[in-house]
Amino acid sequence: MAPPHINTRVPAETWQQAQVWERDFWFREQRNLKKLGKNHIWKLLALLGRVEKYRGDDNNQWWAKQFGNYSFLPSSAENVIEVGCGPYTNVRLVRKACQPKHLFLSDPLIRTYVDFPMTMVRELHQSAGAYFDDHPLEDLPFRDSYFDVAVMINVLDHVQDAHACMRSLLRILKSGGYVIVGQDLTNEEDFRTHPDGMRTGHPITLDSEWFEPYTAQFKPLVKKVLSREEGRTPQWHHATLLFAGVKL
Repeated sequence: MAPPHINTRVPAETWQQAQVWERDFWFREQRNLKKLGKNHIWKLLALLGRVEKYRGDDNNQWWAKQFGNYSFLPSSAENVIEVGCGPYTNVRLVRKACQPKHLFLSDPLIRTYVDFPMTMVRELHQSAGAYFDDHPLEDLPFRDSYFDVAVMINVLDHVQDAHACMRSLLRILKSGGYVIVGQDLTNEEDFRTHPDGMRTGHPITLDSEWFEPYTAQFKPLVKKVLSREEGRTPQWHHATLLFAGVKL
């Protein structure tokens, strides 16, 4: 029996509520980014080289730093996917280390995110520079052993069935392929301090031990569990899992 703080599966209705929470969160974020002409100021600063080209960051820079800016990846790869990519994506930073020949962005809300201005997702959608998929992670439509690199950062707390998601991710990644997994972890202490909205939007809760049967199928390149104080949100999460490896 799983420990009481582990919740790996939720009803479809709960997952749908989490998706609505997630969508509304990013709509609010977009409204704040646009206030007072800040997008126009950003464009000017980007032209001057003071900020990056794309607007918005879901702690992607923080995750990249924890993974050593993904320097363990090969310089190029045939097929690269980010699942649960969100509106700003981690592959926009991954591809600084590893250039994909074919890039896939998968998220149930991707059709919403392609309309967010000044993002890599929108640019790639307009230029047909990536393949876009809106299936839940549990039901990815790609064939077995297709991808050379798979990225999944802070996704499993949003899903309906965490075990099914991990099986899906392993299925589409080829032997010798690279996986990158980052995940905030939650325990009983966190439950007592979690805001209600966060609980609605992040119904799945896992610990580092839960991942072991899956990470054991890889040769580890990065394997760390950060303490609460080392994590990006110590007020909500007691630990953070960082894992990268090559599939055996």
